[in-house]
Amino acid sequence: MQHKIKLNTCTAELSEPLDKSLRTLITMECDIYAVEERDLQNGEFDQIYKAKLVGSTIVKQGDKKPILARSKRSNSQKLHYALSQINSSDGYYERFMPKLLSRLEEVVEYLEET
Repeated sequence: MQHKIKLNTCTAELSEPLDKSLRTLITMECDIYAVEERDLQNGEFDQIYKAKLVGSTIVKQGDKKPILARSKRSNSQKLHYALSQINSSDGYYERFMPKLLSRLEEVVEYLEET
């Protein structure tokens, strides 16, 4: 059995251009959202881990200083995804958001205090 990782197509914004002549090391903060077993039709299976970019990405080229890249997903998309990781039951986001919005002032006050 082989173990593989599949990265979803994603885009992150860079603060400066890259030099295509340099080898590039990319470190990404990801969540594994699924594991798929692929039948190789010979009695063996490959496990494929599916990953999604959820945070920052660090890009390092040669001896240059690392570049911090940010996901282009909106904050509401990030919140939606984070809530789905907390509770993946159907309709959780739709049930949770009205409760959050009705108590938004309390939430903001709490977050400002911490």
